[in-house]
Amino acid sequence: MSTLRPLLVLWLGVTLAGCQAPLRPVFSIVTPPVVWPAPPDQPRIHYVGELRGEQSLGARKRGTDVLRSIFAGPRPPVEFSRPTAVAVVGQRVFVADTGLGAVHMLDIDRRIHELILGNPSEPFQVPIDVLALPDATIAVVDRKRATIDFLDLDGQWLHTWRDANLRAPVSATWDANRKLLWVADVSDHMCYAFMDGEIVRHLGRRGSAPGQFNFPSAIAWNAAVGLVVADAMNFRVQVLDDQDHPLAVFGRKGDAAGDFARPRDVAVDSQGHIYALDNQFENVQVFDQTGRLLMAMGRGGTGTGEFALPAGITIDSLDRIWVADSYNRRVQVFQYLPEDG
Repeated sequence: MSTLRPLLVLWLGVTLAGCQAPLRPVFSIVTPPVVWPAPPDQPRIHYVGELRGEQSLGARKRGTDVLRSIFAGPRPPVEFSRPTAVAVVGQRVFVADTGLGAVHMLDIDRRIHELILGNPSEPFQVPIDVLALPDATIAVVDRKRATIDFLDLDGQWLHTWRDANLRAPVSATWDANRKLLWVADVSDHMCYAFMDGEIVRHLGRRGSAPGQFNFPSAIAWNAAVGLVVADAMNFRVQVLDDQDHPLAVFGRKGDAAGDFARPRDVAVDSQGHIYALDNQFENVQVFDQTGRLLMAMGRGGTGTGEFALPAGITIDSLDRIWVADSYNRRVQVFQYLPEDG
């Protein structure tokens, strides 16, 4: 009893201390604000903050965790290794990490981090993309396994889709008009549409004409815009309608404004602007639906709004822009500022 009493007092002390410690904000206010374009132009995007993994949540340690760290040393936090894509549902952020072969789930409200490995009998190998679906599930594109895995919002594995036509899937998007899950396959130079686990249509073949692709690296859908494809080795972006007919084709290889070196991912905001993330230029260029360049943000580096081989971009329902800054081992977060304020 004399041995247990000091341990009980210690446990109560560290538990109460942890409960009283105030939680810091996950994203602190940046002063002065970092915006694009720079003044005196009216800002359209401002920097919010970054996530690097579990430690970014600033969660309180539970009493049992504190006791364990006293006797066995602290457990190192789980950090991003090579983040490649982001999906967001409310305040839950899912980050595909090809370096760890896993998906991180960060619940910003509850300050909880989970490392998700997928199917216990067939875990992720190269989870390269994640997508939030309207049925409250998360789709995970695994390039090496050539599969689409589905998780619930707590990260529990539900089921897997696979098809003999898929060779190297790299990106997925949900087409709400036609109720299709589109998947871009970089090896086949095609995009496949799934319904209930079966391929029901396909789009493209290798080539440089409109509607053809050369290593498509990403796909996104927006009701007001259509299907947007990053046609990587044709150094362009294509926009297609619901009949899969090209509406706009823009970009070329070069180093001028509006040109591309390696378009890696695409996203669309609430006003129909198309964001093209360039892996080699290490920036984001914003276009209207016809392909007219509106603005650009970012450059190579490790500072705020700088990128190192960025791999993925997502725009959530609040017009927050999430960029998987792969070689900087972080996700940077920005906010689009609409013209109506």
